[in-house]
Amino acid sequence: MTIPPSRVIALIPLKTHPRRPDINLREFERRLEETADAGADLVIFPECTLMGYLYEPADLERFAEPVPGPTVDRLARLARKHHVAVCFGLLERTPAGVYNTAILLDRRGEIALKHRKINEQPPFLRGQDVRGVDTEFGRVSILICGDLFADDARAQLDASLDLVLVPMARAFAGRSPDPDRWEREERQAYLNAAAGLAATTAIVNALEVGVDEPSFGGAMLVGPQGQLLAESPHGSDAILLWKGV
Repeated sequence: MTIPPSRVIALIPLKTHPRRPDINLREFERRLEETADAGADLVIFPECTLMGYLYEPADLERFAEPVPGPTVDRLARLARKHHVAVCFGLLERTPAGVYNTAILLDRRGEIALKHRKINEQPPFLRGQDVRGVDTEFGRVSILICGDLFADDARAQLDASLDLVLVPMARAFAGRSPDPDRWEREERQAYLNAAAGLAATTAIVNALEVGVDEPSFGGAMLVGPQGQLLAESPHGSDAILLWKGV
């Protein structure tokens, strides 16, 4: 099965203020409504969507939540309201510790898939597996940021996948965004990584504001042979809309 041509996928490089979920939620709601009005069926947001990529123990204690929990419940209501499937990242609290997690909600707001980041460092716990689920968009899996390049994560991908969702919070050291570096080396690294998945790959990065070396935004869709299908500008929060072909 391939992605049905009637299905529209939207990637939103959400403009994110780290540690300000109130601001980020308003932006999330605004952009979700915008893409739903544009006919999107599946909307994909970045890693750690409403908090930014946080890793200090005090931040994890403050912002991590159980799954399901308040954030999942609230975003599930939005998925139902707009009748769209939604993928987003969050900090997941468990009795054992905190995971960097991404959730796929279906149009009814129900959890269709949960992925815990495998290629992650302490104080996070590391996820252990990669799962696939049959959806209206074909068979779908999730990788988070560095998982895209991690052999132990990639090796677990289902050979029958149609779509891999990759929420990210990627920044360059020293200067970020950096269009020259993106053009020179980074874009091709993503294309090369996606080429080995044999599925359409949807990559979306946060656009952080108010921090040093922010995540640099932008989004891209890569075909099963590693071909670039569509891209939004590096350093922007421009929405990328794509219709399955």
